[in-house]
Amino acid sequence: DQSGKFVFKSDEALDQGIYIVVLPPDNKYFEVIVDADQQFSMTSNYESPVKSMTVSGNEENARFYKYLQFLNGQKKKSEPLSAQIQELQAADSTGFRDTPEFKTIQKKMTGIDQEVKDYKNKFIDDYPNALMSKVFLASKDPEVPDPPVAEDGTIDSTFAWRYFKDHYWDNVDFSDDRILRTPVYHSKLERFMTKTIYQIPDSVIKEASLLVDKTLKSKELFKYTVFWITSHFETSKQMGMDAVFVHMAQNYYMTGQAFWADSTTIAKIGERAQKLSYSLIGNVAPNLIMNDTAGKIQILHAIPTDYTIAYFWDPTCGHCKKVTPKVKAFYDKFKEELSVEVYGVNTNAKEHDEWIKYIGEHNLDWINVEDPEQKTAYKYLYDIYSTPVIYLLDKEKKIIAKRIGAEDLENFIRHHKKKSS
Repeated sequence: DQSGKFVFKSDEALDQGIYIVVLPPDNKYFEVIVDADQQFSMTSNYESPVKSMTVSGNEENARFYKYLQFLNGQKKKSEPLSAQIQELQAADSTGFRDTPEFKTIQKKMTGIDQEVKDYKNKFIDDYPNALMSKVFLASKDPEVPDPPVAEDGTIDSTFAWRYFKDHYWDNVDFSDDRILRTPVYHSKLERFMTKTIYQIPDSVIKEASLLVDKTLKSKELFKYTVFWITSHFETSKQMGMDAVFVHMAQNYYMTGQAFWADSTTIAKIGERAQKLSYSLIGNVAPNLIMNDTAGKIQILHAIPTDYTIAYFWDPTCGHCKKVTPKVKAFYDKFKEELSVEVYGVNTNAKEHDEWIKYIGEHNLDWINVEDPEQKTAYKYLYDIYSTPVIYLLDKEKKIIAKRIGAEDLENFIRHHKKKSS
C-alpha cells in the first residue's frame, strides 16, 4: 500500500528456497529465504534494502542478512585497494605486479577473501542444516591436490582436470531439493555440462547419466536436471550434440520416467528423437536409392570413394545458389586427391526442369539424383527441413560430419585421414 507495507499470504506453504522480491518503479530487489517457518516480517529502506534490513520471527533470514551485511563491509574494505591497483597499473601496465606496493595490497585483499571464507566455514559448522550452509557448500569448487608423480618423474597432465570433474558435485546435497530454488544449482549445472566436461557426445552422455543418477533422491532435482540437459542439447549449435538429446529422450522420456510431461509432450519428444537417431554422427548413413538425370539408379552405399558428400539442395534456393558453387569448386579440386564423390539430391521435385538446367549451366558432373515421390523418406531420415545441407560420409558410409559449410570439407577430410592413419 501507500505506506510501503505489503503481505504475502497463501493457504499452502511455499516450496522452500531463496525468493526475490522486486520493488517498482526502479526494480530494486531483495532476497528472502523461505524455510519451514513461513510466518515472519522484514523491514527495510527502499534505497538500501540489504544494508537496512531487519528481520523479525525468522532466524534463517536474520542470519542471511547478517551475512549479506558482512559482505557489504568486506566490499567497502576492498574497494580502495582495487582503486590503488588500478593506479599502479596505469603508471606501469607491465611491471606493476612486481612492485612492493602491489604485493602489499594483494596480501590485504587475500586477507579479506580469507575472512569471507572463514565466515562461511563457521556458518556451516554452526548451522549444518541451514539452506545457506547448503548454498555455501554447493558453491565451493573442489580443492585439487598436487598430482602424483610417477617413478620416472612424469606427472599426469590431465590429473587436475579429472580430479576437478570427478569431485565437482561432492558438496551438493542431492537429497535436499531446496538447493534447486537458489541461484547455485542452475549455474553449477550449466558450467559442468558445457564447460567442465569434454564437449564430445559420448563424454557428455556418460556424465549426464552419472549426474542424473545422483539426483534420484529428489524428484524435483531429477526433473530439473533431466529437463535442462534434454532441452539444452536439443537446441545445441555444436555438431553432434543432438546425440545427447536422443539419449535423454530415449532413456528418460520414452521410458516413462519424465513424470512431469504429458502424453503429447512425450510423443513429440519421442518422435523428434527417433527422427534424429537415423543421422547421428558415427552411425552408418541411411542408404538412398534414387534415379539420376538419365533415369539410372544410383545407390549411395555403392559409391566406391573414400569420402562421400551427401548434398541436399534446391535449385531455386538462394542460399543453395551461393553454396553449390563452393561445393563444386571443392569437388573439382580434390575429387582425385582426397577420393571424394558428391551424391547431390534435388529436394524440390516441382522444379525438375530448373534442376536439369542448373546442372547443365554449372557443369555439376557429380551424381545428381532426385526422389520426387519421397520413396526413400530422405527428408525424415536426414532431418532435412531447410536447404542446403551437407553430410560427410567415410568409406564405410558412416557419418563423420553433418550440416557443415562447404569451406570446412577439406579440413574435416584431412583431419579424418590423419586420425585414421
